[in-house]
Amino acid sequence: MRRTLLRLVTVLALGIGLLAVPFGPGATKEAEAATSNGKIYNKDGDIVMAASFNSGLWYYHAHENASPDKPNFFQVMDKCDDGEGPVVSWTIEGRAVDGWSADDCTGGFLPFKLYSVETGYEESVMASLQWHLTAKDSDGNQLGSTNVINDWVGSYTDDGSDLYTHASFYRDEYDTGGDTLVVTVVPTDKAKGLDVDAIVDSYTAQIWDHVTDRLPRPGTVTDDQAESLYKQLWCHVRFNAYGVLGGHTWDLEAERPNIAWELVTEDIAIHGCNWGTTEDQGWFSRPPTDGGDPENLAPMVDAGPDVSVDEGSAVTLKGTAADDGGTPATKWTYTPGDNVDEGATCAFADPTAPRTTLTCTDDGTYTVKLTADDGVNQPVSDRATVTVRNVAPTLDVMAPKDWDVHRVESEVAVSASFTDPGSNDTHTCKVTWDDGSTSNFPAENGRCDTSHVYDDAGMDTVAVEVTDDDGGGKDDAEHMVVVYDPRAGLASGAGTLDDGLGFTALAKYPTAGSTVPAGAVKLSVPTATGQLTIVSTDLDWLVITPDAKAAVKGRSATHGFLGYLESGRFRGVTWPLSQGEIPPAVPSYDSTPGASWDLDEAQPKPLRTGLTVIDTGWLPGVPQLPAPLGDTVGNLLDALPALRLDLQEDTAA
Repeated sequence: MRRTLLRLVTVLALGIGLLAVPFGPGATKEAEAATSNGKIYNKDGDIVMAASFNSGLWYYHAHENASPDKPNFFQVMDKCDDGEGPVVSWTIEGRAVDGWSADDCTGGFLPFKLYSVETGYEESVMASLQWHLTAKDSDGNQLGSTNVINDWVGSYTDDGSDLYTHASFYRDEYDTGGDTLVVTVVPTDKAKGLDVDAIVDSYTAQIWDHVTDRLPRPGTVTDDQAESLYKQLWCHVRFNAYGVLGGHTWDLEAERPNIAWELVTEDIAIHGCNWGTTEDQGWFSRPPTDGGDPENLAPMVDAGPDVSVDEGSAVTLKGTAADDGGTPATKWTYTPGDNVDEGATCAFADPTAPRTTLTCTDDGTYTVKLTADDGVNQPVSDRATVTVRNVAPTLDVMAPKDWDVHRVESEVAVSASFTDPGSNDTHTCKVTWDDGSTSNFPAENGRCDTSHVYDDAGMDTVAVEVTDDDGGGKDDAEHMVVVYDPRAGLASGAGTLDDGLGFTALAKYPTAGSTVPAGAVKLSVPTATGQLTIVSTDLDWLVITPDAKAAVKGRSATHGFLGYLESGRFRGVTWPLSQGEIPPAVPSYDSTPGASWDLDEAQPKPLRTGLTVIDTGWLPGVPQLPAPLGDTVGNLLDALPALRLDLQEDTAA
């Protein structure tokens, strides 16, 4: 292999839009840079440098004003005055070369600088290439890098004949099915000026023999592919007889099928030497010729790129259609894929416009087809794939509200609605009641409505969930309800916690038909300046669970409070009533901050001193309690009216 050369040519450009090879979004496929590309962005998502490799004669094939004498080279773009310089490193067949680097450019009013970096590879065989782009600062420190990129350096010869000057084998993209081996031949004026049918076979054989003698056929090319390449070369030579000289290069792709000679020769005016694998390949297909007129070519149509969109939202289809007799009539149609639920529909904003929008009612994969008809030839179609993503429903629970209060054995209603942009979806509702029971049922008319009866008192978190039929699309919400039982007994206690809280509490529903409890609660809350004493004026509710846990809620003149009691444990919560009737997310005091409001998960603290007594059934033989609650619970209940009058609220220490 001849020694690798590095020749550097600098080209200044006003911006990305003026570069010979566009790097930014929106560049057409025909204008994209080369056979492999790498880019480096800063943390803001702005491009700071980019590089592309042009294998073999790819660049000359894409840009007629280029030179065929420069195969296998990199183009590097650097943003100037950002403190970062580009480095390109590469190996050929695993052998490293010296690479190339440049300091950060000084652009002045020109923000970018473009470099052309030649590998110097001009051999007769293709070879594997691995390369990457690195950004470095002025001290040589690496600031960022692309991954290692795999490509091929193309074979090359400039030892042509009177029929061609240069030739190259390289790999490039082909249709949508991956890459293919490409043979690019640069014909001379003699070859392009052919107008005598009799010597087409001779010229084709001369070019083929000369090229393959200098550039051996890669071993991956089968005999069938080689025959297809030969037919494509013959077609290019023959095509000049129609008075259309074509491009400045003749490009032969190994993936083009080896079609019959009669199709190559008879339909040349239709396929233009660019026949495809199947009729579905749009411009690369050989359309039906029944009724066709060689003097009136069939339309060309492109359905645009594959796209994706959320169900219920519109996506733009970027189709195009052209004909030598003017703009052909066009029409869009669609076909749902196997993964689309029955009943799904799609709508085009304008089914007769090549550029339009499509909206579908369910997720899945759809094939859209754009058909063009010039009224003379058979219609021509091209297809694109639209992938519609599932969107989860959005749930709105109107009832119950947080902290709603219900008596045991009464109905607790759930009223919830939801929306889903996938109007073809069906939905399932699930309500978890937090007492060990769950309700599952189909949604009706966009609603999840049901009810439940609690047998026991508690503070229950009602979880409502709606799920669509497409797997994983769901929304949920939780609301805590308070369920009390006036027959449950009493809750009482007095003591202190380690943080300095002091409490005295006694509460009971007077009768089995009562809706609010009787009793009193006093809290001495530690503050930064001492103690804040809160004495109840009203109790809102009392919950006593079968497993002897209790919670009482009430208010003083200025504060709301919650008291949670378990055996030997207590939790106190207070907040100014100016913040509402229910506790805010961060109350002014909470002896167990951050714990759940749900009684089962309230995490009351162990008592430092004192006692709690919870009677779940108001049984006779109540225990004796120490001061200050009195000798017995019964005596204390008798003294409750006086206790409420005697206790005074103050804010002093």
